[in-house]
Amino acid sequence: MSLREKLKALEELQQVDLELNEVREQAEAVPRRKAEIDAAVGESRKAWEAEQAKLATNERERRGQEQMLGMERDKVKKWEGRLTEIRTPREYAALSREIDIAKKTNETVSEQIKTLTAEAEQIQKSIDALQEKLDEKEAGAQEELEELARRQAEYARRVTELDARRADLAKKVEPALLARYENIRKRRGGVAVTQVVGNTCRGCNRNIPPQMAIILARANSIENCPNCNRIIYVSEAVSPASTPAA
Repeated sequence: MSLREKLKALEELQQVDLELNEVREQAEAVPRRKAEIDAAVGESRKAWEAEQAKLATNERERRGQEQMLGMERDKVKKWEGRLTEIRTPREYAALSREIDIAKKTNETVSEQIKTLTAEAEQIQKSIDALQEKLDEKEAGAQEELEELARRQAEYARRVTELDARRADLAKKVEPALLARYENIRKRRGGVAVTQVVGNTCRGCNRNIPPQMAIILARANSIENCPNCNRIIYVSEAVSPASTPAA
């Protein structure tokens, strides 16, 4: 294999690795997005459940107050019926006071029931609004989750395809050069091979020595950037311009 072919194989391998990294990052984002969707729906459901709990508490309190009011009213009726049977003024006055106290208590309880009823109406309105919001979120979430599942399957297909392509390309690179490439790639954020354009390394955006630029143009050896240590090349070395036919 000529040096140009080696550089071409490295360039292609680098492009596949960059694409693989991108696809894997996109694939890794899917579970995070699913978790965000579940959390958002969960928050809406939690808010709806909290209002449902408030309504249940309100209804228990209201039923308790209504039961107590009914019992107290029956008691007042019973006491008022006994007034006609009482013979002494002292007993009559004492029972009348008890009846008055009970009636005032009943008035207070009636007001509390009215307040609880009004609160229940507001809570129900809140529940209806939250139910609508929850329904919208669940519908939107279901649609997005289906799209994420489709993307996840596509990412898995792409990774399988790219892994196979990478394996084929790696076979074209001699073991020592492949090990050199892998070592640089791990230390340089996934980019081990880069072009030099106008005497500037695209990997670190720093100039290379003029003599190195001449060496790269000759394509007689594989060189590393003296600044970032990436494998560098010039495009003409990989894909030289074809000479027009005479």
